[in-house]
Amino acid sequence: MYAAMNMPRPMVALLIAVASISIGLPPSARGQDCGEWMEVGPSGPNGRYRHAAAYDSTRGVTVMFGGDLTLGDTWEYDGRAWNLAATTGPTGRWGHAMTFDSARGRTVLFGGMDGDRLRDTWVWDGDEWARIPFTGPSRRHSAALAYDSARDVIVMFGGRDWDSPFGDTWELDQSGWRRVSQTGPSPRHSHAMTYDSARGVVVLFGGLASSPMGDTWEWNGVEWRLVGEGGPAPRADHALAYDEARGVTVLRGGWDTLDTWEWNGEQWRERFASGPSARGGHSLVYDSRRQVCVLFGGSDEVCLRGDTWEWNGSRWTLRGDVGPSGRLGHSMAYDSAHDETLMFGGWDYAYTRGDLWAWDGRTWRLASTVGPSMRTEHAMAFDSARSVTVLFGGHHIFDGELRDTWEWDGERWVSRSSIGPSLRRSHAMAYDEVRGVTLLFGGMYLQSGYQYLGDTWAWSGSAWTRVASDGPSPRHSAAMAFDSQRGVVVLYGGSQGSATYGDTWEWNGASWTLAATDGPPPRSSHAMVYDPVRGACVMHGGVNDGTWAWDGVEWTVLDEDPRMDVRGHWMVYDQRQSSTLLFGGIRYGSGSTGYSDDLFQFRCPLALSVTPTCPGGGPVHVEWSGAVPNAYVALIFARNVGSFVIPDGNICAGAVLGLGAQEVKLVYRWRSDENGTGRVDRNATAHGCGGYLQLIDLHNCTTSNVVRME
Repeated sequence: MYAAMNMPRPMVALLIAVASISIGLPPSARGQDCGEWMEVGPSGPNGRYRHAAAYDSTRGVTVMFGGDLTLGDTWEYDGRAWNLAATTGPTGRWGHAMTFDSARGRTVLFGGMDGDRLRDTWVWDGDEWARIPFTGPSRRHSAALAYDSARDVIVMFGGRDWDSPFGDTWELDQSGWRRVSQTGPSPRHSHAMTYDSARGVVVLFGGLASSPMGDTWEWNGVEWRLVGEGGPAPRADHALAYDEARGVTVLRGGWDTLDTWEWNGEQWRERFASGPSARGGHSLVYDSRRQVCVLFGGSDEVCLRGDTWEWNGSRWTLRGDVGPSGRLGHSMAYDSAHDETLMFGGWDYAYTRGDLWAWDGRTWRLASTVGPSMRTEHAMAFDSARSVTVLFGGHHIFDGELRDTWEWDGERWVSRSSIGPSLRRSHAMAYDEVRGVTLLFGGMYLQSGYQYLGDTWAWSGSAWTRVASDGPSPRHSAAMAFDSQRGVVVLYGGSQGSATYGDTWEWNGASWTLAATDGPPPRSSHAMVYDPVRGACVMHGGVNDGTWAWDGVEWTVLDEDPRMDVRGHWMVYDQRQSSTLLFGGIRYGSGSTGYSDDLFQFRCPLALSVTPTCPGGGPVHVEWSGAVPNAYVALIFARNVGSFVIPDGNICAGAVLGLGAQEVKLVYRWRSDENGTGRVDRNATAHGCGGYLQLIDLHNCTTSNVVRME
């Protein structure tokens, strides 16, 4: 049935009877004029830290809210996937605390920071947030909550004002908050608590005041008892969860630590197991339905994390990773030797980063954390002759502008040069395939005010050579791409001070030529790639939105979707999927702001047209467009519509068809032409009448519209 798609030759199937097919389709230009932006990255919460989570045992989901810096989204994890549950409710915040009130079936949230310290109390019932008008604890962040099910109260300890930590204990019941103790653990913040239901005590470990702490305390509803000072090293921003099935409190991480410990009420025991990287500010909850501890996110010295892990008592298992955190000032390149898109560095919600990620068309992979220093506003280009990605310059938060050259060979970074172009950031780079050099233009640096650059350099793989000092006026944040059909490097736009440019320039290997002064509105902080299928450079976004194409003669607008108003992003042309990819930047479309971690693809939608004769069968004309050029597509048949998930072991496993599970069958597979289009005429049988057809691209696993046979 569906597994037949794995076979190397076309299959004769039930619906369309075919002895053999020779397509021989004439070239078509249909796929070159269309295009729309589609989100293709894995769905889930942004990478984040200092968020809060609680396990809703009534509905069997982990509830997570907020995080640094001032995120205000609510997500739920059911053990298979994260789902966005709400974008309204409490103000965006970090350093808040959450726990689940099992008696009333609701998640409770208190305090945090949204630019100021907070003292509000909210409850989430699975549908919406509601604020409880209780007063009590003073404004604070980085406190801890735990629900004491035996006494039906929520216990809160500690936290931090602007500078001073608290050492007070509060309890929340149906009548409101009340302070129950000011003795016990010393004042602290960024500690962790959980409730041990077998022994009826709240367990607290660690935290931070003037230095990290490593003490263990228990609250029995009357008093705090110091029960341990050995075990895990002192730490803060770690996480605790109580494993009901095994009767132990699980501790994971904290800044610069990646250890796992368990507390049985008498002693700590270190569990030596690999798993999540060293991090702090993550969340950890116990999923009682599946009897695992679920960890999400946090921050390490390299990046904000968006990965989900599970601990079953003996090992950590990675359940998913949404990839790099949203960011600005990063750079990207498409590595055609390894068929993957590379993304390095940039500034996210918290820090300047130095992480290298790789996207293979389905998932993100953290490829390296060792190499160039953390930076922003650098540039990268892929040298296809030597199969290396070249990185130059940028800005370091402490060192200022940089002038170092690095190369990534698919396995490691190699430092190549510290001489050549002067210190700079926000320059433009592209690889010139004809002359076998990486071309660099312009940028800026700060020295008694910003200095703007207009020089052109070429990197041969061993040395930089200055090849021009005239051409485009000095500028930063321009975009460049190499037009392989015409053998020229194209540059568009950029800024110098308050001036923003809308001119188009071309470099032929010897000099710059002004090619156009009209076309898209002037812009900077945009991105551009060369699309060989269209035979044009595709440019998107910046301080003016819109997607445009330059064919060497004129600019043509391709798309003006206001939802894709983005700047400071980066784009590459994915040769494997014959489409343009866009990641990061600041999105303003549809009212959204903040650093984006979304990955978008610009391509023609896969469209299917079928004109059969029913009832009784007859001639069938099948036509499609928007597929990957020269790649296979498959036609699928079912008796009804629905949401059929392609099973493991098949091509495109996990992709969802708009067909029902009843009688899902492969009809046939064909190869698309050089434009991603195709058409076939054959005869249908009466069996197909009243059923449904859908096309799937076997190269990138995208699906077409569903067509009824009538």
